[in-house]
Amino acid sequence: MAKTPTKKQLANKLQSLKKELSILEGASALTAKVQKADARFTRIKNPNGKDGALCEFFMQVDITPTKHTVYIPLSIASGKKPTGFIYSIEGTAKGEIDTTHIEVKGKAVTQLTVGTIIYAKIPAKTTATFRILIDIFGVMNNSYSVLIDTINFKFDPSDARYTKHEKTISSAVLKAK
Repeated sequence: MAKTPTKKQLANKLQSLKKELSILEGASALTAKVQKADARFTRIKNPNGKDGALCEFFMQVDITPTKHTVYIPLSIASGKKPTGFIYSIEGTAKGEIDTTHIEVKGKAVTQLTVGTIIYAKIPAKTTATFRILIDIFGVMNNSYSVLIDTINFKFDPSDARYTKHEKTISSAVLKAK
């Protein structure tokens, strides 16, 4: 005879199933396609050591929800806090984030503010174009690239949970030489 699971075991199983469902919903809820990507650097002279490089990355990404309206925070960060786009930097030397900027445009795409968070509201089957700028201060004679690892979004802006689109979007590799 099978042992009846405890309330805690059932709660843990429910959490696990919710996480799996979120991953499945995130993978098919929207498409993300890079329209344009560009990268360039400017040499920063340092009379006391190695010259620096201001690396500028630009990406234009089209996002289209497949079946439902989605809400994407108009924010970008390299951390794991609730933000629309989470990115990482790959490089052959240490690079520090200087500035980031994101904006969105698209027919029928609107903005909605909930508390202090601004969301892009994208109706189903409508394409929103995100323009993303990331500036990194690095070191000359090294290579850098930016990877957008996750796009966080919601189906309802009042929901506390985010669904994740976890298909990596890569910039070009920039060689600061």
